[in-house]
Amino acid sequence: MENQRIRVTKRMLKEALVHILENKPIEKVTVYELCESAEINRTTFYKYYGSPYDLMNDIQADFLNELEKNLQEKENLYSLQNILTYIDNHRDACRILLKSASSNGFLEKVFSQTLLTQQMEERIVPKQNGVFRKYAKEFVIYGSYSVVSKWLLSEKPETPEEIARIINGLVSQFFA
Repeated sequence: MENQRIRVTKRMLKEALVHILENKPIEKVTVYELCESAEINRTTFYKYYGSPYDLMNDIQADFLNELEKNLQEKENLYSLQNILTYIDNHRDACRILLKSASSNGFLEKVFSQTLLTQQMEERIVPKQNGVFRKYAKEFVIYGSYSVVSKWLLSEKPETPEEIARIINGLVSQFFA
């Protein structure tokens, strides 16, 4: 269990990185710049992280854990609409995570959460063989990832409900 001081220090570093990533790719972020922005010394940074990429991975893990917690509070545990609503409520952070080179696979991780893929597999390919099932699952995960990426990066986005309806409609059309 981390004490209060450690949590505050990590939060300050995370906020500093998110702020810096609004204007610069992670490849160009330096530890010096992060520490200056968070107002901590480099020794403290290295006590918790080896690089800005490690810090980015921690931010990503925090987001996924919070998403998981949020979804467990919902009645329809892993509905696509609940996931999209959560993403929409954290749109700025998701955009940064999506654009970050170190977080390649961020949305794939969101969409490959075990219960969500299990739900989609059961709905999509109950009568199909193992090979079809394996590729259909990939198709749905990466197709959903692509749609949600475009949605996150668009200027005038549709509602989470509309995007869920689009993805569900596409899935139903291909796997009816």
